[in-house]
Amino acid sequence: MTADRDQLRDDATRALLDARTRSVAARPTLVARSDLHDALGLRVAGERFAIAAHAVRAVAALTRLTALPHAPAAVAGLIARGGEIIPAFHLRVVLGLPLGALPEYGRVVLMGEGADAVALVVDAVEHLGAIEPDTLRPPPEDVVPTVRSLLRGVDPRGIPLIDHEALLASPRLIVEIPIPREASPRSVTTRGARQEEPPPR
Repeated sequence: MTADRDQLRDDATRALLDARTRSVAARPTLVARSDLHDALGLRVAGERFAIAAHAVRAVAALTRLTALPHAPAAVAGLIARGGEIIPAFHLRVVLGLPLGALPEYGRVVLMGEGADAVALVVDAVEHLGAIEPDTLRPPPEDVVPTVRSLLRGVDPRGIPLIDHEALLASPRLIVEIPIPREASPRSVTTRGARQEEPPPR
């Protein structure tokens, strides 16, 4: 009799566990049915782009920017934040847009950590809400390949979504800055800008 009760208890426990297993297995379909990302809007050169909010460390006012001599147009300079010296780039140049004067109320968007930290100079930052990757369409055909590789697609509002991983890995954020021969030999290396000694005469 005891064995029968134990068997019934085991059967009931097994049935309960099976039911729980089926319930848990069914839940991910509810969570994974969409891949929504909260996005920030970046305004540059009169254009609007989006980037995943979780990829952005901070947004700060464009205040003190130290210029780098002999730097290419994409390099805006260096900024100091929280004890870090971070290379700053004009996002408009990185995205193939013409370089203009720095906006009076511009912003810097901080991304990456440690040696990979980088700042992007933009005109303004705004909240865009959620973007569903399934709704993205390919960028227009007239976008140059080097810029096209930095975009995940265009949302239904016509806003290009920047691929933040591709952006951080882009060679456009790694530049070499030559120092003229008359300058004193020195070498400065950062994540985004590298200055090298001139070759010996």
